[in-house]
Amino acid sequence: MHHMHGGHDSERKPFNARMFMRLMRYLSPYRWWLVGSLSALVIAAAAAQAGPYLFGMAIDRFINPAESAQVLTMQERLSGLGFYAILFIASLVITWLAEYGETYCMSWAAQNGIFDLRQGLFRHLQRLGLKWYDSRPAGVIMSRVTNDVQTLDELLSAGLTTVLGDLVRLGVIVAVMLTMNARLALASFITVPPLMLMAFYFRPRILQAHREVRTRVAEINANLQESISGVRVTKSFAREEENFAAFDLRNRGNFDATVAAEFLMSIFQPGVMFIGALGTAVVLWFGGSMILRESIFGMQVGTLGPGTLAAFLVYVQRFNHPLQNLSNFYTQMQSAMAASEKIFAVMDTEPEVQDAPGAITLPAIRGAVEFREVDFAYDGEHLVLEQANLSVASGQTVALVGHTGAGKSTMINLLCRFYDPVAGQVLVDGHDLREVTTYSLRAQLGIVLQDTFLFSGSVRENIAYGRPEATEAEIVEAAENVNAHAFIERLPEGYDTPVGERGGNLSVGERQLISFARALLRDPGILILDEATSSVDAYTEILIQRALDVLLHDRTAFIIAHRLSTIRNADLIVVVKDGRIVQRGTHDELIASGGHYAELYGAQFDAESGPRG
Repeated sequence: MHHMHGGHDSERKPFNARMFMRLMRYLSPYRWWLVGSLSALVIAAAAAQAGPYLFGMAIDRFINPAESAQVLTMQERLSGLGFYAILFIASLVITWLAEYGETYCMSWAAQNGIFDLRQGLFRHLQRLGLKWYDSRPAGVIMSRVTNDVQTLDELLSAGLTTVLGDLVRLGVIVAVMLTMNARLALASFITVPPLMLMAFYFRPRILQAHREVRTRVAEINANLQESISGVRVTKSFAREEENFAAFDLRNRGNFDATVAAEFLMSIFQPGVMFIGALGTAVVLWFGGSMILRESIFGMQVGTLGPGTLAAFLVYVQRFNHPLQNLSNFYTQMQSAMAASEKIFAVMDTEPEVQDAPGAITLPAIRGAVEFREVDFAYDGEHLVLEQANLSVASGQTVALVGHTGAGKSTMINLLCRFYDPVAGQVLVDGHDLREVTTYSLRAQLGIVLQDTFLFSGSVRENIAYGRPEATEAEIVEAAENVNAHAFIERLPEGYDTPVGERGGNLSVGERQLISFARALLRDPGILILDEATSSVDAYTEILIQRALDVLLHDRTAFIIAHRLSTIRNADLIVVVKDGRIVQRGTHDELIASGGHYAELYGAQFDAESGPRG
């Protein structure tokens, strides 16, 4: 069962410089925004760290000046404090403005880059051939465009700025502390290595534990959905106890995973706080000693103002957060590497069917089709079509007949050039399909599939799907010609009625007629029809038959035929068996000669006409 995991659940890969540079190429058109963001970042980091320094200075110069300083009057002290308060407010305003600029510029660059990436990926998905889609579930492909792009978005718009900001912040803090008092600074840096170790050891493990919890929850949901949907079967087979045992197992799995995750968290967070507090204790003891006496452990330490000590206590606290963020960024980068690997793997896949370098535009199709010695295998080795030879004159209706999997759909797929033959040629009007552009070929084909796919949108938009520029009159005319106009008029909003998800609020027959109108409006040179065996009532059956006569009139048509009426009326019946064309001719000729067609026809005739007395 496929669970689609969220963006964070993507696997992780080590940092890959080439991949990272390729990712950065999407940001390069917006490099000036990046430069603006980085400049603002430096200003914001510097301004934000000015606060404790200003406090310290204010205390040491105006609240509790050292004995050696000249004596200040009360007035001088108060005005000095006022000046520092104004500087402090100014630093806050500068920080705010700079952080706004930094976030805005970075978001603009990142979102544009992500937009371009998503556009490029979707455009490439439109180019890839059916063979690529055959081997991948829709959910996995969607996951590339949604979750994987989302993971990169998190890295570019949030992760990069956070990590750069943290690095600059750490740099500024270290520089300020060293300038204020180098010895005390070095003493307070004692907590950095254990903090780094804690972060880099526990963070990935915590992420892994949370991922495990999400997987377990997904399993519970899947199991639950299955039990609810299959409740009738469960009860009829009296399987309640077994079901409960299965659920119990998954529930316990979730319990264990959650407890494990919480256990890690209960060590990590208090651990980080404890190390931070240790740092504070070191500063308090070492700095306090420096205020109280000249030497510690026999070494001269010089004097320290209480203001400087207060500033240090704040800076040590501010150290913890950026260090934790850096470890976070490390795991984020690994997820982004895994996501970009998957995205670029799609981008680097070349479509199997491509226009040849000198491909010409196929002129207006007259409709002569030829298969010459065609072999085809979907996997490259097991032939599903062998030595197929077929010549169809312009305007003929060809019915392809045979059991499921005989190779009928494969012939249609090759005619549409969804795939290229392994050997031999498919020709339209004497042009080998590999020598014309796929666009000019498919723009002249009308395809009606057995599983009528309607897109969300109005009935009108669906009919005009192959010719969006068609006028209202042409759309209505096409609908009238295939007997769809009457039922469309009866819909709540006529031609403006939304068809719903995949045409859910229309009957099977109505969807079929709309797809006929869609094909007719396009006025294709060759019509391809996978005729539905779907159960429609007798009246709709007659409407569909009449619509078919209109569609087939005067044009070459290939029909994967299921209905007897269509088969009987075809100009040419081609019987396909196990990948080979075994018989061809009109209905009467084939019945007369016996063989595979007569068997198929006999079986179907019995099924349709019921038991004969």
